[in-house]
Order: sequence, then C-alpha cells, then structure tokens
Amino acid sequence: MDREKSITVPGYESAITDVGFHKINIRGYPLADIIRKLTFTEAVFLTIRGELPTEKQKRVMDAVLCGIVDHGLFAPTSLATRVVASAAPDSIMPGVAAGMLTVGAVTVSPQDTAVIIEEALRMVKEEGLSQKEAATKTVEDHKAKRKRMPGLGHPLHPTGDPRAIALKEVAVENGVWGEKGDIYDEIHKAFGEITGKKFPINIDGMMGCVLSELGFAPKEMAGIAALSFMPGMIAHAVEESETIKLRVAECKYTGVSERKLP
Repeated sequence: MDREKSITVPGYESAITDVGFHKINIRGYPLADIIRKLTFTEAVFLTIRGELPTEKQKRVMDAVLCGIVDHGLFAPTSLATRVVASAAPDSIMPGVAAGMLTVGAVTVSPQDTAVIIEEALRMVKEEGLSQKEAATKTVEDHKAKRKRMPGLGHPLHPTGDPRAIALKEVAVENGVWGEKGDIYDEIHKAFGEITGKKFPINIDGMMGCVLSELGFAPKEMAGIAALSFMPGMIAHAVEESETIKLRVAECKYTGVSERKLP
C-alpha cells in the first residue's frame, strides 16, 4: 500500500491487530513469529479467542476444523459452490462465496446448538434446575413452539453421525468435555424420550458442544464451521470450473397449462 496515498480514518478501535510501519501484531504477537512458530490451528484459535490454545485444546481444535471439510454434493454448500463456479469459471471466488452464503440454520450451524446449551445452563445456574430438568424443559419448550431442535438427526446417518462420534472421542480423550457437552447429551436423551424420535447428534451439534467447551461464543462458531468447509468448497469450485461448462438441472413444471393472453 502506498503510504503517501493512504487515508487514516479516525474512530476505529480494535483489540485484534496492531498494524503500523514494519509492524503487524496479532493479539500482541508479531505475525512473523506466528508464521515461524505456530500451526494454522493455533493461529486461528489465537486470532478469534485472543490467547494461545493449550496442546490439548489445539488437538481438539484441529479435530473441529477437520469435522466438515466436505460432504459431497449432498451438502448445499458444495452444490451452490459448483453451480456458481460453472457459470464463473475464470475465478473460484464467486463459487466459494456462494457456498459461504449457504451456511445457515439448517446446515453448517453449530452456533444454534451452542445457544441451546447456554440457555439450558442458565436454567441450571439461575433457576436451580438439575441438568435433566433443564434438558426436559428445553425439549418441551421446543416441542410446544414447534421449533426444530438443532444439532440432531441426519438423513444419511440415521443411527449415528461418524463425524460427531469421532469428534467427541477426541474431545473426551483430551479433557475438553464438561458440563456443556454433558447438558447437551441430556437434551439429546430428553428429546428421544419426549418425542419418541431416535435422532443421533450430528456433526453440527457436536461442533456446537466442543466449541462451547473450548470457550468460543455462538457468533464465532458459524465462521469456524465455514472455515472447516472451506477446503471442500475450494476443491469443488476448481473441479467444476475445469470440467463443466455450465451446470443446469431439469425441473418438472407443475403450474397451469400453456395458455394465450386475452
């Protein structure tokens, strides 16, 4: 950047990055030292949380970032990436951006589980409920309001999401599992008892549990989940742009028959 032409805009403050002449510090650490000494996982943890992870936290964060690197064309994230990449093959960025925009409440959504966990723990600490009572109240409230319970069920993994199972194993092995994960286990159990539906905890739900245990806020989790999915989006965008000229789909028409204007 040309310093003679740069414009300083007053009024901004940030505790994340300190940038100046020959200086780039991330949370107080010189970026050059981060490049020399840290893994990408450590740098992500530091940038978002503000402090370096312990070795065990780093191992679990690694597992989280591996959690949803791709799920084929079954995921709307990959599908949106490919459709847009086929229409804009000169750069993968429109496709990747399209994939990012599918990150929402139905898919790639650990933040929704984290919100449920926070509310259930509030009931325990402020209302004096047991974890089981808080879990029951949470499920009954969702059922009464006909709200979807986040983090449960998957059409391709009806008896157990292998990604969620593996992530929990890594978290437990490294001591990154406590009351937040436990209370969601209680919610999962109460959901089955109250609704009669035996849905497994899916990867989004497990990421919500584990990221909560790592100290991340719900708002941060959607970005971390998108970061996990980024390698798959890049790979799909490149493959699509190099092999497909323009992706289209057949659509069955269900409207009125052809007619003439009066």
